[in-house]
Parts: sequence; structure tokens; C-alpha cells
Amino acid sequence: MLGVVALAALVASAAFAQEPKAAPLPKAESILDRYVQVTGGKGAYLKHKTEILTGTIEFPAMGLKGKLTRYAAAPDQEYSIIELESIGNIEAGIYLGAAWEKSVLLGPRIKNPEERDQSLREARFNAPLEWRKIYSKAATAGIQTIDGEECYEVVLTPPTGKPQHQFYSKKTGLLVRTTAVAASQMGEIDVEVNVSDYKSFGGVRVPTQSKQKAGNQELRITVDDVRVNEEIPAARFDPPPDVSAMIRKAKASEEGRLP
Repeated sequence: MLGVVALAALVASAAFAQEPKAAPLPKAESILDRYVQVTGGKGAYLKHKTEILTGTIEFPAMGLKGKLTRYAAAPDQEYSIIELESIGNIEAGIYLGAAWEKSVLLGPRIKNPEERDQSLREARFNAPLEWRKIYSKAATAGIQTIDGEECYEVVLTPPTGKPQHQFYSKKTGLLVRTTAVAASQMGEIDVEVNVSDYKSFGGVRVPTQSKQKAGNQELRITVDDVRVNEEIPAARFDPPPDVSAMIRKAKASEEGRLP
């Protein structure tokens, strides 16, 4: 009996040794650089100096729909406005290194340091091309299946804040989903963003459909157009006067505390 057991162990070991080993995962750098390539290439991105994005935003459960407009310019200027039916406008942007927002319901405010750092990362122009400047670490975590499609999971760790998980299609190289723990006025919120329907604007492909879950809220964004390299007046990035006053007061206070 001992001889039979020993033989069985040898056979099992030999069979296990013959099993094919899983292919090594590609480095995160190659996945992220491939995304730049399949969406237009470095040269196409570098030709973009300004972008004006227009589209619609919907909150299906609440029956709300509105217009979205986002202005962006290199290297990190950004201003966006959401015009929601029956509620009013929600504005946000970057000014003098501060991140701010203003809405009819909550009024104006300067975002806290965690939100500011997050907003500055999101405002980085040509972010897919500049990921090395935005994140301090990138690593491939594994393979996940999303809606029947195998995707590489890439974990991006910023200098501050929580890591962000991005999922890229093995087949196409395109970004399919992003998950993160986002900083907000209400504290940390789990966020999931699913993107699809890539279209080319100015030689760079961007997703035009976005389904997002933030906490218990769901929203959809449809991009109608992205106008590239149109002149944007510098004043377009200025916040409303009350927000500007808040930021300047805060800056003056910070400078006053310096030795």
C-alpha cells in the first residue's frame, strides 16, 4: 500500500509540474502607454492646447437632466458648469491653486485639502499622457472580467489620497472602468465609473458615455462634442466674485501666518 501511495504521489507531482504556468502580467506602464497609443498617440495629445466639452448629465432616479460644459487648458486650468433643470447651476474649477465649487443649494465653498488634491489631478490637461506626473506609483494587480470582457486591473497611487483602480480591456487597450474612494464634502465616497462609446475629437479618442455610481446616487454623462484648440478667454477660468473673494482671503490669511 505504501508503494501505491508513493507512486500516486509521484504521478500527481509530475502532472502538476506539466500544467502550463500563467503568463506574467504586463507592467502597468505598458498598459497605460498602450491606452495613449490606441486613443490617438502622444503626438495627437500634444497638439491639444484647449478643450471645450459639451454634453448632458442625468440623474435617472431623481428625474433630473441638465447640460454639462467643461473648459480646460494646459497645463491645469479647468472650469465646469452643470445647468440642472428646476435646480440651477453647479459650478466648479481651479483658481490660484485652490479648488472651489458653487451651487444654488449649498452656496460657494473652497474644497478641503483632500478634495483639492483630487481636483488638481482631475484637472491635469492630457491626463492619460501625464500619468507619471500625476501618480507616484502604478502597478498591475491582476485580471478582472467586466461585462464579459477580460481587463487588466491597474492600481494608481497618488502622492496623497486613496489609490485608484482602473480596468483596461485586454483586447482593445481601452479604459472600461474606474473605481476609487473619492474625497467629498460629506466625507469619503465609493465611486465606480463605467465608460464606453469612444469617439475621436481632434485626433484623440475619448469615451462619450459614462455611467457613474457615487454612494447611493447614480448618474449618466453623454458627451456630445469636444471642441479642440478654440481660444478660451482667460477670464473664463475665473470663479464667481464671491468665490474669488473667499479664495483671496484664504490666501492672504495663509501668507500672514508665514514667518
